[in-house]
Amino acid sequence: MIPYPRHTVAHRAVAKALALLVGVNSLMISGTALAVPYYYVDWTQANVAQGTASGTITLPDASQVTVTFAATYANGAHGSLFGAQINGGTNFWSPTTPYTSAQVDNAPPGTDILQLSGGLNQIYTVTLSAAIKDPIMSIVSLGRTNTPTTYDFDSPFTIVSQGPGYFGGTSTSLTQLPGDILRGTEGHGTIQFLGTFSTFSWTVPTPEDWHGFTFGIRTTEAIEPTTVPDQSSTVALLGATIMGLVVLRRRQRQ
Repeated sequence: MIPYPRHTVAHRAVAKALALLVGVNSLMISGTALAVPYYYVDWTQANVAQGTASGTITLPDASQVTVTFAATYANGAHGSLFGAQINGGTNFWSPTTPYTSAQVDNAPPGTDILQLSGGLNQIYTVTLSAAIKDPIMSIVSLGRTNTPTTYDFDSPFTIVSQGPGYFGGTSTSLTQLPGDILRGTEGHGTIQFLGTFSTFSWTVPTPEDWHGFTFGIRTTEAIEPTTVPDQSSTVALLGATIMGLVVLRRRQRQ
């Protein structure tokens, strides 16, 4: 067996070091997605005729976030809700599978839900008392199989889970469309808003019988401030390794 030249061995060692550094750096940047618990709104007040509701989210450190909902017309006049469950009723969050995923560990608990009809030229606005990182919205029965219904949001979002729910549907009944629009044909599932929010809103241009929703959060900006990982040491080490390779190649040419 012919041994590899010393410089080849050195090259391979440097290449492995580079690969290791790139891998470590990638992990630092991307992280690993794991399902974590979310904490949902306990809706305590609702005025269906006036289109308002409010509740609180209690976090593990006992801090609370107040959540308010308002349906309004463009001129500021009160809108309305189709209905609201704030104290008992049917558990429309059963089965729980449309609302859990590799990212969200738990579905909404209990029976609390707000319900809309849509098609009334109303604006639906949610306001939170604290800045929230990537809040989620769980949705029941958006649209019907033969009557697609859309939520036209003012903020970016992504679908994190969906599937057959209380009224049926499929694993593809929710669709994300361009322009921050969610389309449902008997859709049950969870979406996540991307960024840090204290308020967001949406419209529902197409009416149907009703569709329901609630909100959940993982943490707040105050508890877990957004930071950019310090990668300076990794970059410096990567640079030093590359310089070492350059010096090695120069010596081989002499």
